Amino acid sequence: MKPFTKILFIPALLATVCMQANEARAQDGMTASGNTATEAHATVEEHTPASKNEGWRVMLGAGPYVRPTYEGSDRYSVVPVPVINATYNDMLSISTGGLNVYWHDDHVRLGAGLSYQGGRKESKSGSFFSRGDDRLIGMGNVNAALGVRAFGSYSIEHVKLSAAVTQFTGGNHGLLVDVGASLPFKATDRLILKPHVNATWANGTYMQTFYGVTTVQAANSRFTRFNAGAGLKDVSIGLNANYGLDQNWFLAINADAKRLTGDAARSPISLSNTQITVMSMLGYQF
Repeated sequence: MKPFTKILFIPALLATVCMQANEARAQDGMTASGNTATEAHATVEEHTPASKNEGWRVMLGAGPYVRPTYEGSDRYSVVPVPVINATYNDMLSISTGGLNVYWHDDHVRLGAGLSYQGGRKESKSGSFFSRGDDRLIGMGNVNAALGVRAFGSYSIEHVKLSAAVTQFTGGNHGLLVDVGASLPFKATDRLILKPHVNATWANGTYMQTFYGVTTVQAANSRFTRFNAGAGLKDVSIGLNANYGLDQNWFLAINADAKRLTGDAARSPISLSNTQITVMSMLGYQF
């Protein structure tokens, strides 16, 4: 594909697909530094080492995504998810995780960006990309929100330490702070593995929106009244694996186990405090 054609093609394609894919990532929190590695974006981020001044590099993929019907649910659903990741000169990235601009050297990466959170529906939707559950009837919908974030990472030997702060606007006005660590390494010439851990803190607004139950909601739903306050929301551990089939095609999988903590775990809407997500995909890069 010619460079000028890519410039026209990439933004148009991303605008169409990213909104749908992010619905499948509803409530996943940080997307800038690869947290919720529950994210479809995490499935491709380690596939190809970054190189400078290479122009556009694009990865396309799709696959099944297994996730709870909402965060705190004990039921699971399987949805098809498209994944797109495009980088320009290793300083601009556009993906299903959002839009990022960043600066980096050999050890430090600093940047800022935009993300999208799909919210939550009070009933099961007919859409493949919506998150919700019939047991939430009476809780009302949580609207989608745009997130503004700052992020950074520091590499020590083979370990990558990361942190991000995300402020949402519109849907919940919540604030998330994520910290994590990962250890990417080549298991074979074709296989890259990345074990990772993460912790997420949320402010009171975010916690009350997703885990609180107001007096009105208690009267209209099956849940008792509950005030959720700021605190550590969850901790997680996971593994990302990427296997190169040839120079362009690859297989990838990302699996995460998240444990809700604090008021997120104590909330009456949290029917299971252990949340498992698995994303697998076939991808192509050019």
